Amino acid sequence: MSEHIRRLERVGHAAWPSLEDEWLNGWLLRAGGGVTRRSNSANPVNDSWDDLETQIDRTEAWFAQRGLPAIARLTGTADPEIDRRLEARGYERDLGAVIMTRPVAGLAPIGIHGIDLADEPSPEWLEAAGREPGRGGAKRTILEKLLDRIDRPTAYARVGVDAIGLGVLVDDHLAVFMMRTEPHARRQGLARAIAGSVSAWGADRGATEAFLQVHPENAPAIALYESLGFERQYEYWYREKCP
Repeated sequence: MSEHIRRLERVGHAAWPSLEDEWLNGWLLRAGGGVTRRSNSANPVNDSWDDLETQIDRTEAWFAQRGLPAIARLTGTADPEIDRRLEARGYERDLGAVIMTRPVAGLAPIGIHGIDLADEPSPEWLEAAGREPGRGGAKRTILEKLLDRIDRPTAYARVGVDAIGLGVLVDDHLAVFMMRTEPHARRQGLARAIAGSVSAWGADRGATEAFLQVHPENAPAIALYESLGFERQYEYWYREKCP
């Protein structure tokens, strides 16, 4: 299980970029203008640091130099002492996401008229993405820069501006991001249709496993993905330094 988690973490980092990555003694430090915490956090990948307090000090300095809060993104594969030490230093724990996977084969697209798939985000897709809380204005500009840095095959899916999704192919994995449906368009099968269309796109290009992440408290989304055959694999959480 630990190796599977590490593999999915590598896929996730490759699929979703930041504006700046730097390795610090086994930790992947990522800065992305404050848009999405997964692009603006420290990710302990392996334990090659010598002194944990010094490692944390240097990590905090790295984020401070970029005008960003110090945030750590942790999974169960990280040394538990990291979480304990961050808590002792006043870092508050916050929910991250549940990672879910399923085989790509068998997740067939649903025949809903008007699903558009493109290898670049259209103005309509970006408009829909910008409606997500915290992603308007200047944050939308940064989001566009992040998307532009994806160097893997992509499928930007949408139904008008009511529902969107993004598939990113990393070797034989299909990473699914940015699943969003406007409140007035929910319970119409749009998210299910987009997930199926993106999965079919990935299968045609050699993907064998799809994975996505969902907020642990988003019960309707978790229920939807479980109904599509996705299974929970692990969770990650955040530790953020209090001001």
